[in-house]
Amino acid sequence: MDIKRLRQEIRVEIGGIVISTIRDKTSREFCIDETHRHFATSKKADIFLRVYRGPILKRKLRIGETVFSSQTTWSLCKGNGKFILKVPSKTAILEPNFKSGEIYIETQRMGSGTDFPLKYPLGEVLMINFLSKGRGIIFHACGINDQDQGFLFVGTSGGGKSTVANLWKKKVSNPEVTNSKLQTNLKILSDDRIIVRKMEGRFWIYGTPWHGDAKVSSQGRAPLEKIFFLKHAKMNKVKRIEGIAAASKLLVCSFPTFWDKKGMEFTLEFIDKLVAEVPCYELNFLPDKKVIDFIRNI
Repeated sequence: MDIKRLRQEIRVEIGGIVISTIRDKTSREFCIDETHRHFATSKKADIFLRVYRGPILKRKLRIGETVFSSQTTWSLCKGNGKFILKVPSKTAILEPNFKSGEIYIETQRMGSGTDFPLKYPLGEVLMINFLSKGRGIIFHACGINDQDQGFLFVGTSGGGKSTVANLWKKKVSNPEVTNSKLQTNLKILSDDRIIVRKMEGRFWIYGTPWHGDAKVSSQGRAPLEKIFFLKHAKMNKVKRIEGIAAASKLLVCSFPTFWDKKGMEFTLEFIDKLVAEVPCYELNFLPDKKVIDFIRNI
C-alpha cells in the first residue's frame, strides 16, 4: 500500500489486530515510522484512535488512581471512567475496553515518523491491555517461522533471544537458500516480543514491531509447534518440561495486566492451556549455526 497517501489515517496490523490512528482535522499530517512500516494495512480496524497535536487540555484530564507505573517509560491511571496512559511526549485517554480513545502528541513537530502515535511504548502497552480481554498474550520471546512451523524462544534479557534470531538471520541470507522455496518459508517474526493467540482451534505466534538487539521483526504468523526456554551453554542439550514448571517460566516472561483481576485470570488460564497443548523444552545451546538443525530434529 502507498504509505505516502496515508497522511490522515494510518492502519497497522499487529497480532491479527488492526489499529487505526486518525489525525484530527486541525492537526498537521503525520506519517508512519520505519519500525511499523512493514505492519501497515488497509484492513478493517478493530481499534480506533483519534490523534491530536499539542498538550492535552487540563480540564479534560482528571487523573485518579495510578493502577501501574513502570517507573521509567510509562504509567497507567484511571480517570472519568477511562484509562489514562502516559508515555514520554504522549498522553492517551482510552475507553475501558481499549477499543477506542484519543492520543495527544505533545511535541511541536509531526511528520518525520518519530512522532508516530503508536511508537514504543504506547502501542505495546495498548496491545497488552487489549489482548488481556480474552485475546492473547505478549511474551518476551523470539519467534521463528521455519517451514510453516512456529518456534518460540522464551527468555529474559540476555538469555539468548537475539543470538538465536541472528543465527536464523544468517540462514535467511545464505546464498544457498536465497530465492529458494526454503528461504520464502523462513521468517524471523521478532527477536524480542511475540504475541501468542489461540485461533482456529490452535495456538499461533505473531510478529510484532517491538524488536530487540538483533533489530529484526516482520508481519506474519505461524502455527506454534514448540516452546524453548533459552540458556547459554557449552553444548546443545534439551530437556522436556511440563505443567507448573513450564507455566511458571512462561508467566515470568509474559506481560500480564497485574492491575486487572479478570485480565490476570485470563492470562493464567491461557498459559495453562498453552503448556498443556504445546511441547515445552529447556534448551541449553551453543551459539553456533549447528543449533538450528539440532532444534529442527527435536
